[in-house]
Amino acid sequence: MQPADPPQRPRVGRRHSWLVPSLVGGYLAVVTLFMVFVLHISVSPERFLLLMLIAALVLGRARLFLADWIPFLVLFLSYEYLRGLGGKLGMPIHDVTSLERLISFGQVPTLVLQQAFYHAGQLSWYDVAATMFYFLHFAFPLGLGYLFWVVDRRTFLRFSRALIAMSFAAFLFYLLLPVAPPWKVLPSVVKIIDHTLPSFTDIPGLPVPATVYHWLTPNQYAAMPSLHAAYPLLGTLFALRLWGRRAWPALVYTAGVWLSIVYLGEHYVVDIIGGVVFVLAVFFGEDWFTRFWAQRPSHDADAELVTSARSSS
Repeated sequence: MQPADPPQRPRVGRRHSWLVPSLVGGYLAVVTLFMVFVLHISVSPERFLLLMLIAALVLGRARLFLADWIPFLVLFLSYEYLRGLGGKLGMPIHDVTSLERLISFGQVPTLVLQQAFYHAGQLSWYDVAATMFYFLHFAFPLGLGYLFWVVDRRTFLRFSRALIAMSFAAFLFYLLLPVAPPWKVLPSVVKIIDHTLPSFTDIPGLPVPATVYHWLTPNQYAAMPSLHAAYPLLGTLFALRLWGRRAWPALVYTAGVWLSIVYLGEHYVVDIIGGVVFVLAVFFGEDWFTRFWAQRPSHDADAELVTSARSSS
């Protein structure tokens, strides 16, 4: 008598495999835009945590979500708190305008873009669009990380590890080599977001911020490396690894962020280059760490214990 064939897993169609992440991504996008444009409140990490927790409850994965995301967000907010120390320790503030002119054939791209497109006293649609790209600094990596978590938890854990490592490495750079943004050192550069963002602390009518994040002190001398440029690029690299060519929207978003932060006067092109260097270092560094961790002797011993436990049960 021949042994029965092992049960086959039902095949999941491509449309079905993308149904849940598409619904989750659409839910986060719609609620985020509603919060910004209708309620006029910011998308802080704590609020985004609540949005993701609701989706996790619907998916029946709330306990795993809290186990994976609470430590990540605690570390993330810790970095944000420490970031405010940059530029306050008496270290000299660096102006990289000359370096910007060196790589840009004598020009400053921020000045070129603002002279061509910005009109004082008149807001254009692209001013608002650029502000939105800048404003989603936290929403995009957190939302993309959540999609990683829904589709492939291992990718999320690797992405979150890389994001935290890069953030704290950038903090050390800000601490030792604070760099001023264009709007700080060039009088002719307009800080456009002062004219596009509503002038409220957090929720209109409340005299104090309503989230922990808004109590954190910002760092005005954290221009290089640009984490506004680095966060979407890091997420894009992990998305390309997981989804291949289907991750092209992340590439488009990253390009939009890069163009926006230069146009708004928040970063130089050299700040973006610095962010790219940090991303490549941490992306391939995380690869090395993952391989090293998997090959260590204790990992092999743990795997053998798990295998023997399964065979004896």
